[in-house]
Parts: sequence; C-alpha cells; structure tokens
Amino acid sequence: MKKKKKTKSAGKYRRAVAKNTKKIKTEKPKQKKKIIEIVSAELPSPPEKISRPRGRPKGRKNKVDADGSNKKASNMYFTQETEDAIISYNDTEDARSKDTIYNQKIRDAFAKIAENVYNTFKFSYADVSPLEIQKQCISHMVANIGKYEKGKGKAYSYFSIVAKHWFILNNNTTYTRFKKHVEICEQAGEAGEFVIEPEHEKQESETREFIKLMVDYWDKNVSKFFTKDRDLKIANAVIEIFRNADRIDVFNKKALYLYIREIADCQTQHITKVINKLQDPQSKIRDEYYNTGKITGALN
Repeated sequence: MKKKKKTKSAGKYRRAVAKNTKKIKTEKPKQKKKIIEIVSAELPSPPEKISRPRGRPKGRKNKVDADGSNKKASNMYFTQETEDAIISYNDTEDARSKDTIYNQKIRDAFAKIAENVYNTFKFSYADVSPLEIQKQCISHMVANIGKYEKGKGKAYSYFSIVAKHWFILNNNTTYTRFKKHVEICEQAGEAGEFVIEPEHEKQESETREFIKLMVDYWDKNVSKFFTKDRDLKIANAVIEIFRNADRIDVFNKKALYLYIREIADCQTQHITKVINKLQDPQSKIRDEYYNTGKITGALN
C-alpha cells in the first residue's frame, strides 16, 4: 500500500498549531506563578515548626524520682523488695519488728495475690463474702510465711501456689458440706410455715457460735499466755485449726498434729507442751460461755 505524500499546506498547519501551543504553555506557568506570589504576599508567615525528640510519644512524660532521674512508673505489687522483706521477716525474732515489716512491705502484696488468684479461678463455693474469704487466705499465707527459704525459687511463685491450693481446698470442702447439710429451719412446710429447727441443728449452731467467740478471744489474748516465738507460732496454728474447723474433714489426733507441725515448723513434744498449757484457760472460757453465753476471760 502506497503512503500518501504530505502536502505543504498540512505541514504549515501543524507548525502553526505547535507554535501556538508552545506559546500557551510558556505563558500559563508565568501567570500562575504571578498569582501565587500575590496571594503569598498577603498571607501571614507560618509558625516555626518545633521539632520533638524521637522515641517518646507526644504528650507522655516520664516521672521524675526524688534523685532527679527519670524512670518508668512500675505497676508491680510484688517486687524484689517484697521478697527481701519476707526474708527479713523470717530472720527477725522480735515480734514488733515482724509486725512493722509485715504491715509496711508484705501485707498489701499478700492481699493482692489473694485477690488476683480468687478472681482468676472464679471459685464458686463459699459460705462467706469474697472479701472475707480472701482475708482467710491471707491468714493462711501468713501462717506459712516461715516455710519460705531464700534461694529456693521466687517468693511470688511460692505464695501464689499457697493461695491457689488453699482456695481449691476451701472450695472443695465447702461444696462437700453443702451437699451433706441442709438447714431444715430454712425450708417451708406444706402450709407455708417454717419447720422447727431440730435439736442437733441447734447444737451445731451453738457450737459454731462458741468457736467464733473462742477464736476472737484467743486472737486478742494468746500473747498473754505465750511469750516465746516458737510457742506463739504453735498456739496460733491451733487457733487456725479452730478457725477452719468447718472445713476440716479429718479430726484424728495424728492428722491434726501433722497439720500443726506443717504450719509452725516445730517438733511434736513442743506441740504437746503448748496444748497442755491451753487446756486450763480453754476449760474456763467454755464454762463461761455455757453459763453466760459470752466469753470475756474474766474467770482466767
């Protein structure tokens, strides 16, 4: 196929169009630039940009300690300082020093462990309020604080396991008791009236009341009867058994002695000595309760 020859008139036309297009392109940028210069002259100058050091988010400030150093705020409730306080607590023989160390550096950490373990595992069987059951767990942790030894694992892990095991045992024991016992006086009869409480239920109620008053009495007065730290630990272990009497399934002498030895870390002959010393005041407060319905210790 033959190509058509380009005529002179067509070439002139293209050259004229190209010339006019080039002229438009060269003039428009000049007009735009002139307009921008006019507008820019009327606008205020932008504020100077302040650079911020990299690596720190905007608006966040590090806390300044007393020594002037910047450190991140710690949310840890059980630290190395807490573990050192527990070791100091076990190494100290003075009762006042123990109380000071516990109240200032250990108590809040134990309370937080009990709270976190309770809320994490959602134990559903309890006969007291969640706050009260957590307090009982803290008492159990304090009773076992002397068993922790420096260098044998972290104190946080040890006491977390102690708290977890206590909650599991308490939950299972309470569940078993709920299955076995039903308060008859809380059940309505056919006509809607409440059934009279049987004699054995009445005796159990009186026993629970006596144990509660007795434990309160010994908590306040145990230090008056025992001055040695070893004897005081054993006496507190005995009180702890009475405090949790409704959760203990086995009451034979050997099992109770083993439980006291585990809590107080002592020998059997020392336990016998303390129990013999407890018998006389215990008999007096029992007689006072059955005669007056109260325990004041006035007969001691």
